[in-house]
Amino acid sequence: MSGGGVYTLGPSGDRRYSDHQDSFGGTPDFDHMEVPQPGHSTKDKRKPDDPPTIFDTLLQRQKDVVRPLESYSLFVGPKGGGKSSLLALLQPAGAVRETPKPTVALEYVFARRSKNTSTLKDVAHIWELGGGMKGDGVAELVGVPITTARLPTAVLAIVLDLSKPQNVVPACLHWLKMLRVHIKARLDDLRTSGSSDAASELEAKAREAFQVVWKKKHKKENHPDTRNVDPCAVPLVIVASKWDAIKDEGNPLARDRLGLKALCQVLRFLAHQNGATLVFTSSKDKQLNKQFRSLLSFTLFHKTDKAMRTEKSPDKAIYIPRGGDTFDELLSAGPVALDGLDRRYTYDDRTVSETLIQALEEFFGRADLDAAPLVLEDDPDALETEATRLKAEQDEFAEPLVDEAFRIKMYDLEKYKEKQLRQEKENALAEKRREKRRREEVKAKAERLAKMERDQAERRAQRRAAREAEAAEALKKAQAEALNPQPVAEAKESSSGKRSGAKEAKRGAKASAKASS
Repeated sequence: MSGGGVYTLGPSGDRRYSDHQDSFGGTPDFDHMEVPQPGHSTKDKRKPDDPPTIFDTLLQRQKDVVRPLESYSLFVGPKGGGKSSLLALLQPAGAVRETPKPTVALEYVFARRSKNTSTLKDVAHIWELGGGMKGDGVAELVGVPITTARLPTAVLAIVLDLSKPQNVVPACLHWLKMLRVHIKARLDDLRTSGSSDAASELEAKAREAFQVVWKKKHKKENHPDTRNVDPCAVPLVIVASKWDAIKDEGNPLARDRLGLKALCQVLRFLAHQNGATLVFTSSKDKQLNKQFRSLLSFTLFHKTDKAMRTEKSPDKAIYIPRGGDTFDELLSAGPVALDGLDRRYTYDDRTVSETLIQALEEFFGRADLDAAPLVLEDDPDALETEATRLKAEQDEFAEPLVDEAFRIKMYDLEKYKEKQLRQEKENALAEKRREKRRREEVKAKAERLAKMERDQAERRAQRRAAREAEAAEALKKAQAEALNPQPVAEAKESSSGKRSGAKEAKRGAKASAKASS
């Protein structure tokens, strides 16, 4: 039976098998076999100056591949405000769009965007918070999609309903406060966890983004309201939906143009103060749909709209990107007296909020009770109701042993939190001390080096002065010889006579010594 496998014929006709295969066609020993990689030999004969191979280029391109972007967005607003209808615009063109159902709690959708330079796609994760919810549960739901780790790519959007103009500003103020409080708490979490640089960087990026539109249109000049505006650290969009509703005869905006100007003026003020983009849109207008879809594409994927168009006329659908407005323009943009308001007001300034709400009540009347539901801390009735409900539940399902165990565990938890907080403070203090010692050591080292340099400079100066003095003395002596050559010659002759006399004296002494001997 002849052996199988790969072989060659020798000079005498015998079969010569490969080094890695036996005469019976057995499997080679791959554990001890050196397999060359494509484009690379086992013994690299390339020189450092040789150009890269195609495999090196492909490997470098693989390393330089940019990871796809993942953004996290949250849409909030009153019940029936049009959030679901606007998010339906993210569906591909030609898709059948059904009438959206009321949102319950949080609903999730996503959008993807292709890249020109890669087969990977950016993904935008989008959550919609159902309207009509009350209590502290709303704030807890806001924290589900917008976490501390997601802040760098987060986006917030407040959707308002223009078909109920009396509720627009109260709802806007309510959601602005809730979102800004949440973002501030997440930034504080970053700082307490030792990532204060990351929090400061987010705030710096927000201030820089606020300046982009203004610098583009005004030859790189700084925005005049930079010191007064408090931009949100996360991109914020205020969307006034149902723009088509102002044409309805039953809408106060259709009958009162002055009221429309007042509403637009106040919304522009709130958007500008918080560094937000303000856009009026409608899901029933094709042109506005296209504009809003483009805005979503830029905002959700953190891109910059190079067109940077603005529309400030209340007769048209307003579109003002962040930083595209000024307080000076807002003073004359409507009938509301904004000059008496504090331009440095923050989202939790109740006096300014009440002033804006009262200004619009003159045009549209009082807002509905559910326009801006109060949180438990601001609603005494709700607090009392909640406390009564909790007490009733405890009395109904009382378990003494379980309650006692729960109380002990909660006590232990509080002690653990206090211990952790104390440990964090001690660690921070120790880090400050180490940093102080490092600074002192660096300072002492710098002082020693400076002293050594001064000493060396002094020694060099002394040596230079000595050389200069010797050179000056030699020059002086040379000049003296050049001016009086005769005394120099006589001195030379006298010195030569003295040397000859000394020689004669030595010879005489030697002769007398010989004679005496």
